[in-house]
Amino acid sequence: MKNLTLLITLFFIMIGKNIQAEVWHSTQEWSNEWEMEYQHWVNKKLTTTIFTKQVGVLSGIATDCADALYDVRILFAYTHSLPFVINTPYTMNYQSKLFGSDTDMFDSIKDEKNRVRAFIRYINKEVGTENLQRDTFPIHPTFINSGTLYLVEWSFLGKVNRHSYIVKGFTPDHELLYYASDAPVEVRNLQVDTKYPRFSFDSPPFGFRQWKHPNELLIDESHIPKEEGYSLKQYDLASTFGKKRVLKEIRKYYQPNSIEAL
Repeated sequence: MKNLTLLITLFFIMIGKNIQAEVWHSTQEWSNEWEMEYQHWVNKKLTTTIFTKQVGVLSGIATDCADALYDVRILFAYTHSLPFVINTPYTMNYQSKLFGSDTDMFDSIKDEKNRVRAFIRYINKEVGTENLQRDTFPIHPTFINSGTLYLVEWSFLGKVNRHSYIVKGFTPDHELLYYASDAPVEVRNLQVDTKYPRFSFDSPPFGFRQWKHPNELLIDESHIPKEEGYSLKQYDLASTFGKKRVLKEIRKYYQPNSIEAL
């Protein structure tokens, strides 16, 4: 009887561990339909004060430009019971090639919201624009929409700088509206940039990009279906028209009527 009682106790302990061995429980899977939901959510729900308002999962979270983009994606995934998975950042030195919301690293935090916030802060500590290049893929200009990421690199006085934006949507006159955090890492409102950002791009892996789905993280990005937007067209345009004109040429391709103006 004692052995049976011990086995039952161990069984329920293991069940408990398995139930909590994740940051949040995912009941959905990423799809093109969910990407459309994400576009609409960014267009209608993302605000410049998402990190500074007094309520919300992201309230009080310190970010730089790359952090903010990861955090917005995490928030959407969490609130819609979707998984959040990225390539394991180089700084983590894990044997696993992927890292995400199924980790058991934060099991000691019982409150789910606090567990998610701890996960977000950990991600922010480990990632940067270089990680964004691995976790996203280049898209055809016709796929530019709310939620699209825009990555740039430039040199100043011999120092290489990188910056990343998220496309909020389109203004009433059909110009792109970009949101971004900045350096140094701190709690801040997202900055707003309209029409043409200060810096352009001329080659991969920069330019307009979209998040990879979990099943696409370990495959060559050229194998991502064109139906999902994969394309090198923007780099053809950059090669033809140069860094100063490429954004104006891309403007001829994207379709602002595909979503509501802000």
